[in-house]
Amino acid sequence: MVCQDTADSLDEGVWADAIKIDFSKAFDLVPQDRLLTKIAATGLDLMVVVWVKEFLLGRSQRVRVDGQLSEEVRVTSGVPQGSVLGPLLFLAYVTDISRNIESNIRLSADDCIIYRKIMYSSDDKLQMDKNRLREWAVENEMKTNPGKSKAVNLTKAGVKERIIYYFEDNLLPEANSF
Repeated sequence: MVCQDTADSLDEGVWADAIKIDFSKAFDLVPQDRLLTKIAATGLDLMVVVWVKEFLLGRSQRVRVDGQLSEEVRVTSGVPQGSVLGPLLFLAYVTDISRNIESNIRLSADDCIIYRKIMYSSDDKLQMDKNRLREWAVENEMKTNPGKSKAVNLTKAGVKERIIYYFEDNLLPEANSF
């Protein structure tokens, strides 16, 4: 989808810019109570919501270092990794990520790509949408990783115009690809 949208933009004689946002420990940080609230708000059968709650709650973990086991600790956030339901539950949690965002947005595991056609060099809509995405992340207790986030300008050869993007107050590094 991203490739086709980009190709369409270039065929139309405009360019596209994209920003890749990395969510740090995305699967680990999902607040289980908020996840259950979001699932219940979809109108899903209450029995399914209860089943998901039973699947998530009451889990514990421990760590083995040099053959020694730590004390067991209750897990209060995150979705189980390595399970079939883990990625599905994560998607249910982030389903409202595009709220208030005009740009295109695509999710891939714990990464997010937000992109749009750029019609003129002073177009700030992608930056504004990236800022809204950051607000969504804070509101939903997801941490973004500025060190792994990048911007890319997708243009035909010879186009020199570039828009500079920021992540909070820091210049977002530009990449040739991601």
